[in-house]
Amino acid sequence: MALALLVDSTLARAKRFFQLAHFLPHAVPGLIAALVWSFLYMPGFSPVLDFLSVFGADWDPLGSDAVVFSMANAATWQWIGYNMVIFYAALQAVPRETLEAAVVDGAGELRTAWSVKLPMIRSSVVLTTLFTAVGAIQLFNEPEVLRSRSSAVSTEWSPVMFIYQAAFTKHDYGLAAAASLLLAVLGAALSFVITTFGNRWKKA
Repeated sequence: MALALLVDSTLARAKRFFQLAHFLPHAVPGLIAALVWSFLYMPGFSPVLDFLSVFGADWDPLGSDAVVFSMANAATWQWIGYNMVIFYAALQAVPRETLEAAVVDGAGELRTAWSVKLPMIRSSVVLTTLFTAVGAIQLFNEPEVLRSRSSAVSTEWSPVMFIYQAAFTKHDYGLAAAASLLLAVLGAALSFVITTFGNRWKKA
């Protein structure tokens, strides 16, 4: 949302360039992105960790206390541009005369963004929240790749990993089918809850 508001700001320059730059990570296949980040998290391979070590910082992104953040970072890097494009498209649909009226009334960029733009794109906020929630319970690429680099990630760390292990490692297809059905029910329940509260919020 912040990126979309920055690109949509009247003060922004080179808008097309930043739209493309923010969206490019989403064009990278999820498995490739997870592999790239797994190497960036490895000491001796990562220029980021080497840079931090110069200043005496000792941080292990694959340790038990940081691996969840590392997976979230990799997933966010890939999907933030996708959500930004949805928000930006919604912002472009905001009537220009409404924004001009806010400027005439003396509203600055921050005030216009908070009081005019955000309330008018509530539908897009609900949509991206729904996509993010459903995507989170289907997380597979990042934990599966980082599992080979970190002992803190088990083979059944996420629901999809559990289903994968049940079907293709244990060959328990009944368990895998039951877990898949439960995951589908969970996704439907999340969709119902988010949509219900989102509709109430949009009418508020």
